[in-house]
Amino acid sequence: MPWYTYKAVDNQGHSVKGELEAESEIALTTELAKKGLLPVNIGYKRAPAAHSATAGPATAHGFRGIGRAKEESIVIFSRQFATIIKAAVPILEGLNILSQQAEDPVLKKALVQIIRDVEAGSSLSKALARHPNVFSQLYINTVVAGEAAGILDKVLYKLSQVMAEELEQKSNIMTALRYPFMVVAALIVAVIVLSVFVMPQFIKIYGDAHMSLPLPTQIMIAASRALKDLWYVTYPSIVAAALAVRWFVTGTKQGRHLWDGYKFNIPVFGKVYTKITMLRFVSMLNVLYQSGLPVLNTLDIVGMTIGNVVLSREIERIKRDVADGKGISAGILNSRMFPRLVGYMISVGEKSGQLVAMLDSVYEFYSIEVRASIKNLTTMIEPLMTAVLGTVVGGMALAIFLPLWDLISVVKSG
Repeated sequence: MPWYTYKAVDNQGHSVKGELEAESEIALTTELAKKGLLPVNIGYKRAPAAHSATAGPATAHGFRGIGRAKEESIVIFSRQFATIIKAAVPILEGLNILSQQAEDPVLKKALVQIIRDVEAGSSLSKALARHPNVFSQLYINTVVAGEAAGILDKVLYKLSQVMAEELEQKSNIMTALRYPFMVVAALIVAVIVLSVFVMPQFIKIYGDAHMSLPLPTQIMIAASRALKDLWYVTYPSIVAAALAVRWFVTGTKQGRHLWDGYKFNIPVFGKVYTKITMLRFVSMLNVLYQSGLPVLNTLDIVGMTIGNVVLSREIERIKRDVADGKGISAGILNSRMFPRLVGYMISVGEKSGQLVAMLDSVYEFYSIEVRASIKNLTTMIEPLMTAVLGTVVGGMALAIFLPLWDLISVVKSG
């Protein structure tokens, strides 16, 4: 595993520096949260190094468990927990109540262990950090900040709202993409059936006739032979190519950077993705800012959890502008990745001292925009995919039957 250098802040506000081995930056942040440290800056260190005095011994790994907790369960838990804390119910008593009511087995198991850790003297955030399969990095850091500021109920409720919004988005996107997936599946089945079962019969006819074949038919014959006669080469090659592309996109920095940058420019989908990403950025910024975290720490966490490496680099640049004395809006307005509206609204909030209210307004705006865009996406995709399906299947049928019509004409004329 790679080694990272880090600069963090403890519960008393003291700066701590050190080095730690971790699978990724997210895993490192989770490990630091177990120690009660909030990361301010993380750097990659290629060569392994000995633990520094400030780093301390590595803590035990988190209880990853089997599988992940359902997002719906985390949303419900967060809302109920926020209500319990607001009602001044002791945390241990509240956790016991919620663990008994939890229906998700992964969440239930995690809550039982969290209760034991808190009873043993651990802070809530440290106990949560031991379960990365249940609670995300953003969730843990928000709880850390909420505990420090004494407003844990407020940040938990706000976080549950954001999570519920993201859950609704995912559901709407899956609904919008259901039809395209069905069309693509039908298209693949049609290509295989026509190539493997239909085309070979016509290949025999055309071969016996010794006739000249048009280019579309030649392509269909080549595809048929590849899928039927050379299947032991074709299918493994397709799978290998798919795995290679996936590895390049998810397993290399260059591939991840190229793919994350291209997401914003995908025809039709790019604008929708941009709006979804802006909604996520504003929502995380809003939650962490309201929790009382300093702006630089907030931007650090947002950059690490935004889920897009290109945007993360832009946020890092914005953070440097803020460190130089400029506002968040200045960095956003100088960026090509962010719509001008986001920068202008945050600028108004900074100048008027009402940044939280403005972030709420931007959040509501993009929430409405995302819903409308996903709805319009469904309307646009259905006729487009129908046309694609008709064109491909019709073209294949024409490639198959076009020489047959020529053969019939020759027979009639003869």
